[in-house]
Amino acid sequence: MGDVSEPYDVTGPSGATAALQRLAGIAEAPSVDRPPNKPVWLEAWSDPVAGISAFTPCVHTCNLFGDGDWRLVVADEDRKLKVWKGTQKASDHALLDTPVAITSFIPDVTAPRLPSLAVAAGAHIFIYRNLRPYYKFVLPPENVNTEEQDVWQKVMSGDIVIGDAVAALTTLQDAGVILTTRSLQLMNIGDADKKMSFVEHWQGQPLIATTVITCMDVIKQALDEPDAVSCLVVGTESGRVLILNPQGTAIIKNVWLGATPAFMAVQGELDAGYKITVAARDGKVYTVRNGEVSQTIIQLEAPAVGLVRMNNNFMVGCMNDVVHNYQSSGHKNYSIYLPASILAMQKLEVTSARMTKCLVVALANGEVRVYNEKHLVSLHTIPSPVTGVWFGRYGREDNTLITVTKSGALDIKILPRTANLEAAGVGMGPPPEQDIPLQVPKKTRLYVEQTQREREQAAEMHRMFQRDLAKLRLTTARAYVKILTDGQGAAAFTSSASLTLNLSASGLGPRFKLVMTVRNDGASHVRNVPVVLTYNEGLYRASQQHLLIPLLVPTVTYTFEVDVLCLNPEAGSGVITVVMMSSKSSLPILQAQLKMPVSELEEE
Repeated sequence: MGDVSEPYDVTGPSGATAALQRLAGIAEAPSVDRPPNKPVWLEAWSDPVAGISAFTPCVHTCNLFGDGDWRLVVADEDRKLKVWKGTQKASDHALLDTPVAITSFIPDVTAPRLPSLAVAAGAHIFIYRNLRPYYKFVLPPENVNTEEQDVWQKVMSGDIVIGDAVAALTTLQDAGVILTTRSLQLMNIGDADKKMSFVEHWQGQPLIATTVITCMDVIKQALDEPDAVSCLVVGTESGRVLILNPQGTAIIKNVWLGATPAFMAVQGELDAGYKITVAARDGKVYTVRNGEVSQTIIQLEAPAVGLVRMNNNFMVGCMNDVVHNYQSSGHKNYSIYLPASILAMQKLEVTSARMTKCLVVALANGEVRVYNEKHLVSLHTIPSPVTGVWFGRYGREDNTLITVTKSGALDIKILPRTANLEAAGVGMGPPPEQDIPLQVPKKTRLYVEQTQREREQAAEMHRMFQRDLAKLRLTTARAYVKILTDGQGAAAFTSSASLTLNLSASGLGPRFKLVMTVRNDGASHVRNVPVVLTYNEGLYRASQQHLLIPLLVPTVTYTFEVDVLCLNPEAGSGVITVVMMSSKSSLPILQAQLKMPVSELEEE
C-alpha cells in the first residue's frame, strides 16, 4: 500500500481579521501544510457569458495557421466548433454529430508544418486543415456474432416469431455476447406491434455491428518534438485501441482490450517504443506496450474519472475522491485524498528554466488544485463547478490555464515565469517539533533487570507473542466471518451474488435517517433487488418498509436513505433488520442488523 497524503487545510483568517492580527502583533505563523498565501496565477481574461458546454477532452489549443498565435478550439455539445483568438471569438463551425474529443496532429513533414485538427464524433473523425473540412475517417464495422445473425435471418424469413427471437437474443446477452445496436433496440421495445414494425423496417438489410469513439489522443511517430509527425490514437466502444497512420486515413495498429476505454494517456514514440495507459469502464487500468496488451492489470477501488501520465508513472482519479499514483509495473506509490468529488484532471508541464510537471485537479466544491507529486503547491477557487480544464500555450503565452465551467463561463489564467511550483517552495519539510528533545526518564533497577530478562529469553518471548497473535487474528477473523454470513451485524457480504451491505444511522432522535450502502463487487450487473425492513412496529415507524433496487452496476457504491421515527423514546432502543431478497428464490441474499442509538426526547 502506498503512502497517503491527507488533504491540506487551506482555511485561514479573512483579510480584515489578518489585518487586525498584524496591528496587534499576534499574526500567526504560516503553516507548513498550507499552500503559499501569495497567489500563483495571474488573471488574464474571463468571459462569464461565453456560452460553452464542453468537457476536458473537447478543449484544445493549437497553432492552427502557423503564425505563432495559438487559438483556443472548443468542440461544444451543441454540435459547433468554436474558435477563440485572444479575447474574441473568431469563428463557429457546424458539426454533424455530438463531439466526444478533439486534438491536433502533424500529418506530414512538408513545410510549413501546419497542424490538422481532429474532431471525434460518433463513429467518425472529422479532420480539418486551416479550419476547413479535409477528410472524414469512418470506423470499420465490428464482426457480428454468427448466432445473432442466424436469429435475425430466421426472423426475416418468418421461421420463428418475434417473441422467440427476443428470448434467443436475451440468452446470448446473458452468455456474454456483445449484441448489435439493432438487437438491443428490439429487446427494449415493449409493444408487440412496434416490434413488428421495427422488424419490417429492417427487412432485407444486412446486420452490421457499428461502434463509436469514446476517447482520443496523439502519439509521435519517430521524434519527441513539438512539430514532429504524429498519429491519432482512438479508443472505441467495442473495447479496441486503434492507431491511425499520420494522415489519419487508415488503421496501422488494432489492439483489442476487451473493455471499453474511458481515458487514455500515451508515452513514447510509435517507431521507437511506446506505452498507452487505458482506464476502462470496468474499473481497471490496462497498459498497451508496442501493440501488445500487458499482463499487468490494475483493479481500481472505484471507476476512473481522469487519467494523466507523469514520466514513468501515471495518476488516475477515481469516483471515491482519491487520486492514485501508480508505476507502470502496477505498484502504487501514494494516494491523495481530496475533500470533494473530482470533476476534471489535466497535466501541467512547464518547459522553461524550471522543468516542472504537476497535476491540476478541479473539484466539485469549486477548488482548482495543483499538486507536485503529493504536495499541494497551488489552490484557487472558481465560482461555478468546472467541466473542462486545459493547460498549454495560448496566444503568445506559453503557460496558460483555461477552465470551462458548468454555467458556460470561460476563464483564462497565466502562470508567471517566476512562479515556483516546486514542493520545496511551499514550506514542505519536517515540523519544528522534531528538534525538541524528549524527556527520557532515568534508568531504574527494575528497568535494568527487565531488559536483562528480555535479552536472555528473547527467542521464547517472541515465539509466544507470535503464537498468541496468530490465535487472536484467527479468532477475530472467525467472528467477523460469522457476523457477515449470519447477518447479525451492521455489515453483510455474500459470495453467491458478490454484494456488500453496510448500515448506519444518523440523527439524535426521535427522527433518524437509516443509511444503506450497497456495492456490487461482481463482474456482472444485478437487476431488481427487493429490500425489506423489519423492526418493532411499536417502537419505530419507517417511511419505506419495502423498496426495489432497479440496477446495481459493478464497482459502483449506491446509497439509499430511509427516514425512521422513534414512536416511544422512553422505551429505549431496538434493532432494525434489513433483508435483501432475490426475485428467483425464496431465500434472502443478504441480511444485516443495526442497533439503533438511544433516542433523544422530542422538544415541545
